[in-house]
Amino acid sequence: MDFNDKEKLKRLIVNQIADLEKQINLSEESSQTVELDQTLAGRVSRIDAIQQQKMAESSNLRDKKLVIDLKTALEKLPNDDYGICQECDEPISIARLQIKPESIYCISCQQSLFG
Repeated sequence: MDFNDKEKLKRLIVNQIADLEKQINLSEESSQTVELDQTLAGRVSRIDAIQQQKMAESSNLRDKKLVIDLKTALEKLPNDDYGICQECDEPISIARLQIKPESIYCISCQQSLFG
């Protein structure tokens, strides 16, 4: 992987982190405690609101984990081991890293390890 590839990946990662952090901040509002006046909204509305809250919480946790993974990738980017599969020690394709820069496995190892 050459310097230009690493610079492109760095910009991509930084942008993804910024976008995810904005999304996390917005979704924090959606995962606040649900308080509905049962006289105005029925039981079904409350259940629906609680379901939406749980989905927002789940999405928020997934996004926070992805931010951590992306920050780890950003820290590793200058090193020679970034973009090297942790299973087979072969380079991970640039195309894969452009789609999923936090990848730690090449596509072959990912499929064989996790089906």
